[in-house]
Amino acid sequence: MEFALNNTLSSSSAAQSDLRQLEGKVIVLELKEFPLKLYFLPQDGRLKVRGEYHGQTDMMVRAPSASLLEAALKRGDMPPRGIELNGDAETAQTFSRLLKQADLDWEELLSHYVGDIASHQIGNLARGLARWGRDAMQRLGQDIAEYLQYESQTLPPRHEVEAFLAGVDHLKSDVDRLAARLQRLAGKARPA
Repeated sequence: MEFALNNTLSSSSAAQSDLRQLEGKVIVLELKEFPLKLYFLPQDGRLKVRGEYHGQTDMMVRAPSASLLEAALKRGDMPPRGIELNGDAETAQTFSRLLKQADLDWEELLSHYVGDIASHQIGNLARGLARWGRDAMQRLGQDIAEYLQYESQTLPPRHEVEAFLAGVDHLKSDVDRLAARLQRLAGKARPA
């Protein structure tokens, strides 16, 4: 992983600038479900990755492994869901930008260890699990909204809220017109 990261980062002047900005900082990535921590140490224009570090850290990133896997396998700017950041915000932004510049092909990296077919299957499985998770969360949100609206009647249905808001807008317009009319009448009633 360290070799692949440095291989892609070495050809980018923007990445080299970010590495210089992060020089001497220590960023730790912790997976929430596993007792796994990776320490990223930018030094001498390279990004060192270690499994252990006993000094002070500047930034702690905690995230669910499924979210990180989903973010690694898809392209886009959306941050992983469930991520927790503790530390310097500027360091976090620079480190995030650096990792985006690396743009690693995780399936390719995995293929060196398990073969092309297996890494492709693992990638398909991860993408399928991520898609299933998104769909399940969307369905759960819809089910909760329907329960709160129709079963427990805690929330009004959308059409009732929209009708209420339209009524409020109409009432506001009527009040504005009445205030303008009263102002005109008050101006006419004043003796000259």
